[in-house]
Amino acid sequence: MRPTIAVINGEQYWQSYFPDCEVISQRLQDASWVLRDGELWCISREAGTRIDGVFWRVGAIRPDPRHRTVLDVLRLSGVPCVNPASTLARCQDRLSMLAELRGAGLPVIHFDVALGDDMVRRIARPAPFVVKVGNHHGGYGKALVRSEDEWFEVADLLFAANDYAVVEPYIDYRRDVRCLAIRDRFWAMSRAGAGWKANVQTRKHQVIDPPEELVGYTRRAREHLGADIVALDFLETQGGDYILLECNDTPGLSGFPEALREELAECLRERMRR
Repeated sequence: MRPTIAVINGEQYWQSYFPDCEVISQRLQDASWVLRDGELWCISREAGTRIDGVFWRVGAIRPDPRHRTVLDVLRLSGVPCVNPASTLARCQDRLSMLAELRGAGLPVIHFDVALGDDMVRRIARPAPFVVKVGNHHGGYGKALVRSEDEWFEVADLLFAANDYAVVEPYIDYRRDVRCLAIRDRFWAMSRAGAGWKANVQTRKHQVIDPPEELVGYTRRAREHLGADIVALDFLETQGGDYILLECNDTPGLSGFPEALREELAECLRERMRR
């Protein structure tokens, strides 16, 4: 019987990268999971399937505490997963991800955090600055505060959000650069967005030679997290310095060379051969 791989929230083309396996595509939001007698089962409305490998491509979806539980079930199952479930769990929440970057000694952007009723007003800084609420992705839950008057309005909205908030300085950047690593191979891409959110509504992008400084940081993050794939997002200032914003453990591959897909698929094939 051929092994079965569950591609979670992944693009349909991944099936062609595992020709020797049965491949099912499943949305994390719709799936149920059972770990029984050491066997992992993924349950959908159509069927229940025993899983031999997991290809995790969960990106910008609405956060849900159950998603962390799924990662813990995967860890307990011992089923091969890319990235490893332990790595995914360490970066599942934005604050946890930032703590991991600091723990790795990486020069992450300075930020302040507030949690609790009306506490966010205590972390205001001179405008302009950026405020990010909770664990949202894809540009959601983020606002640029340009003046004190705007801050009063934003702070009122954050009070209703009932979540933690992070405040960062606004960077007048030249470009946004993502440095991506799969095992010991590195790629980089510069991106330009339609507004101040550099990686949202991307208007143009270009694959570039990875700057050695960013390769060093990305390698350190990958090794610290025990990841197969990781991407670090930087802003390059007008003066040419790089400021690290965040780490992504399931980065999108659009715009990067085709070789990345084969390299990432091989990570799971190799784990399943062990």
